[in-house]
Amino acid sequence: MQSVYMFGEYHAPLVALSLLVATLASFTAFDVVSRMGARESWRAYGWLLAGALALGTGVWATHFVAMIAFELPVSISYDLPLILCSWAIAVLTSGVALNASTRAGSPRRRVVVGALALTVGIASMHYTGMEAMHVQPRSEYHFDIIAVSIAASFVACLVALWMASFLRRPRARGGFARKIGASLILAGGIAAVHYIGMAATRFSVGSAFGTPSALDSVLLATLVGASTLVFLGIALVVSIQDRRIESETAELVASLSQANAELLHRSRHDALTGLPNRSMLNERIDKRLERWKTTGAGFTVAYIDLDGFKAINDHLGHRAGDVLLNRIAELLRQSLTPQDMVARMGGDEFVVLMDSVDDARAASAVCGRILSAITAVEYQGVELAASVGYAVCPNDGAEAEMLVAAADMAMYRGKLAGKNRVQRYREDMGARMSDDFALQGELREAIRGDGLAVYFQPRFHTRERTLMGAEALVRWPHPVRGFISPERFIGIAERCGLITELEIRVLDLVGGHIRSWLDAGLHVPPISVNLSAVRIRDEALPDHVQACLDKYSLDPGYISFEITESLAVREIVQARSALGMFKHMGIEVALDDFGTGYSSLFYLKQLPIQQIKIDRGFIADLPDVSESKAEIVEWIIRLSHELGLKVVAEGVETETQLHYLQQIGCDEVQGFLLSRPLPAEGFRQLLIPQGA
Repeated sequence: MQSVYMFGEYHAPLVALSLLVATLASFTAFDVVSRMGARESWRAYGWLLAGALALGTGVWATHFVAMIAFELPVSISYDLPLILCSWAIAVLTSGVALNASTRAGSPRRRVVVGALALTVGIASMHYTGMEAMHVQPRSEYHFDIIAVSIAASFVACLVALWMASFLRRPRARGGFARKIGASLILAGGIAAVHYIGMAATRFSVGSAFGTPSALDSVLLATLVGASTLVFLGIALVVSIQDRRIESETAELVASLSQANAELLHRSRHDALTGLPNRSMLNERIDKRLERWKTTGAGFTVAYIDLDGFKAINDHLGHRAGDVLLNRIAELLRQSLTPQDMVARMGGDEFVVLMDSVDDARAASAVCGRILSAITAVEYQGVELAASVGYAVCPNDGAEAEMLVAAADMAMYRGKLAGKNRVQRYREDMGARMSDDFALQGELREAIRGDGLAVYFQPRFHTRERTLMGAEALVRWPHPVRGFISPERFIGIAERCGLITELEIRVLDLVGGHIRSWLDAGLHVPPISVNLSAVRIRDEALPDHVQACLDKYSLDPGYISFEITESLAVREIVQARSALGMFKHMGIEVALDDFGTGYSSLFYLKQLPIQQIKIDRGFIADLPDVSESKAEIVEWIIRLSHELGLKVVAEGVETETQLHYLQQIGCDEVQGFLLSRPLPAEGFRQLLIPQGA
């Protein structure tokens, strides 16, 4: 019996292409939607739209590529409006499905709703696409087979969306493999609706296909292929690019977070020992004070200064000193409880916060153990000692600054009493501390007003005794207290942060005197100004110097600077940078107190200096000193001359000393023999008129 239906055959390469399109579309949709994250911005919905376009277009393309692969013994054409309608259905239902499966809520409910929406969309798209075929009479269907295709599609969608439940957790382990598996299963669900559904479709023999206005298969294939490649290609490229940008951003954020953490750590810790610094110590003491106010439980602050540390630096070098400081830091950590804190204040000074020690006797015992541990340290034959002062809260102070200052004062008193001892703060020490606090305010007024004066210590040519220059020395003629020792008020200025203002003021006074002497027609030699460690580290120092030169219209040659040898070595990097700028400006620099710190050819070659000043300790007993000490002085002068440096001897007080220095070739001298420090008017008397 002859069949009344036509049967078609599938073109295998195009069938494979349709499955590839379905898989690629599914993978693209899952990858794009995985970019959504939390729904907190418009970007999340942008990715949802992109996913809907990718998956819907893929479902639509799979159907029509498969239809092109289905070969009937007649030509087939399609209706364009229905084709576009089928595409819109696929995109809309894909969006509904992806939205439902990625919303917050029960995972099971989300997956079921998403699978239902997607299955309905795939089936609706398929049969709308079938209606786009121009065929008379209409095709016939076996609904039981259709039900099987829809059921198979629903199961596939359900499994695929369940596997893709990681979409809200894109960094979950195994995510890529699960995404591939989900894509393959979803592609099977899409293909099931078409290929099983086509098995349920019957075309009668003699059916009429096509109309003059319909699209033929070739044009449809071109439209399907182009649109599919455009949508999927754009979606994948955008997703991959966004993932790359997100990865780079995450790396940058992580890098910035790490850098910020390191900066925060450095701002609160000592670079050499890793101990907390002054800032972190003050924070901890402030918190401990809050607890004292609440509970009444006191605590102790101890200040430690290493007595033999300078000798190690002088004899063994800076690196040996660093090694020893780290050993002491570790020793202090081990001597304390986990609740206590030890901080490095700078140099060879440490502060210990004893969290639970509020009794003077117990504090003394702990400090004694710390002192014993320190004195037991021996490094390359050098023994160490320490002076320890402590103060107890609240008896000796109820503020962080006061407690640290009280412990510091006690330590200093112990050092004056013979070193290597433990000293508790006493009230009579507070009188000195209170006086220092009072002097701080008075010193600030003196600096900002006219309370300071500059004296000048002349320098003379060793043989001709002619004036070669002078060292500016700041003096404080207090209206009530009289002259206050520079050792005292300079120390106060350093402790309370006034040293920068003080040195700027001294520089300004020196510049003003030089200008007045030049205006009087006098010949003015270079005047040297001392610089502290704070100023060497100050990046604004060259600008301050230039501002002074500009203010008084001075040539740079009228000003020179002096830095101590130990300072220059300790701050070698900053010193070299600052002194290099001075050399470029035409300002000479002298290395003061040479011989007391790190007398080394290496450091002389490292620093851009033009002059060294031999410390008075080497000059005091010349020439009646040991042969070795005299040889050191001669060696310093000879070495300096070989390096092109001028040499000044400090503290020359006798003719015998001067005569000896003449014999060994010292360039200049300063000291009481030729002149004491002079006030500005007295020094002016030494100046000669220009041209004389």
